[in-house]
Amino acid sequence: MPRRQGTESMAISMSTSVLALSGAGWGLLGGLLLTSAVIMVSVHQDLGLRVWIGAVLGFFMAIAFGISALVTAIRANLRGGAAICAVVLCCELLLILRWSLRRTSA
Repeated sequence: MPRRQGTESMAISMSTSVLALSGAGWGLLGGLLLTSAVIMVSVHQDLGLRVWIGAVLGFFMAIAFGISALVTAIRANLRGGAAICAVVLCCELLLILRWSLRRTSA
């Protein structure tokens, strides 16, 4: 059977912008924020176990998911979602600063 050309032979990939524009805004936004929160809990655990490399990687991952959620909310025109994401990002940054300052003072 000959291989068909066109859209059927292309790999399927979804980016956050495609999902945001297709109307999956609130569900995707909630998933991204939940993932960010779970990573922050993992970072807190890594700091307790003194696994600094894991904590630093977790910090960057949590911030990346928070920024992705904010961009998704803005592109999906979810004003309340963008405000929630901004507050979550600020809280994450404050927690990171608090945990890093506690680490340096101890």
